[in-house]
Amino acid sequence: MRRLAITPLLLLLLAAGCGEGEDGAEEQGEPIAYSSVQAVWEKYGCTACHPGVNGSLDLRKGRSYEDLVGVRALEDPSLVRVVAGDPGRSFLYLKLGGAPPVGDIPAIGTRMPPRAPPIAESDLELVRSWIVQGAKGVDGTTGGPRVATPGTPPEKLDVQAARKQRGTGTIRGTVIGEDRKPIEGALVTLLLTGEDLEGGEEHYRVAVADRRGAFTLPAAPAGSYLLKAYGPDTIYVSRIVALEEGETQQIRFGLPDRLVPNPSIAAPRVRGRELSLRVTGSDLDGNYTLAVNPRAGLVFELHNAENAPGRWRARIRRELRGPWLFLAVDENCNVSDFLSVGR
Repeated sequence: MRRLAITPLLLLLLAAGCGEGEDGAEEQGEPIAYSSVQAVWEKYGCTACHPGVNGSLDLRKGRSYEDLVGVRALEDPSLVRVVAGDPGRSFLYLKLGGAPPVGDIPAIGTRMPPRAPPIAESDLELVRSWIVQGAKGVDGTTGGPRVATPGTPPEKLDVQAARKQRGTGTIRGTVIGEDRKPIEGALVTLLLTGEDLEGGEEHYRVAVADRRGAFTLPAAPAGSYLLKAYGPDTIYVSRIVALEEGETQQIRFGLPDRLVPNPSIAAPRVRGRELSLRVTGSDLDGNYTLAVNPRAGLVFELHNAENAPGRWRARIRRELRGPWLFLAVDENCNVSDFLSVGR
């Protein structure tokens, strides 16, 4: 049986998830004006990244409300960004709360704002209360498409971290782009986590999406671990899986378009067991310059001293037939284009 570790923040999130939707929710405290919610987006710099870095969501004043309430999330298309009356099923609220986590990544992807401390509990409570009260706009009414409470996101994820790369489970799913169309050739990688791994995590296996955007990762291990989806010139998305022996799970990914042309890659090489790639740009991520062998279903991390621009390298245990795919990612989750070597 999976057990859930209870923390004060998680209690807040769980309590929010017990609502009955807009019609059954009772207003709590003084009414929250949307101007106060907008002030939260501005206080934490959300308006700079949305749409400055991630254009799939615009949190600027005068635009944010229409992009939130009743709008289906891109990164997890099974959820809605804000479900009026139900914060516990609202993608936005779950992203801000960031629980239940593995490391700093909650079940629905990286906690927001990224690379920064969590927002203050008072501000999280303000957003929660606004949603409970019906997610009302500047005119005091609930706008946007009316939606029922969607499916429950994964929970009870404090199971033991997986230590094996393979098992008896299966992960299936789809990858779409910001235009909501399938991304053929998108990559979904499996990462194990642990203090003994460089950067606390390591890529091991990969599945490739077909023309329908569908992927299958067979022989998936039991336990908790990370999945990450990548497409050329997108922003990658993380997800947590907690799988039991023999279980099958469905995971849906949506990848926003990248707006910042960083990083750039060139001159991929495969010479026997030596892999290398030239990477340029800023804020390069030491765990996310990758060489993928779809035929073997394996992915390898390339590294360079101090994560500096230049030629990143890896040496693998045995030679593998091509083709190979190469990509790089920066610390703002921007994905380069894909370059291929061999056939």
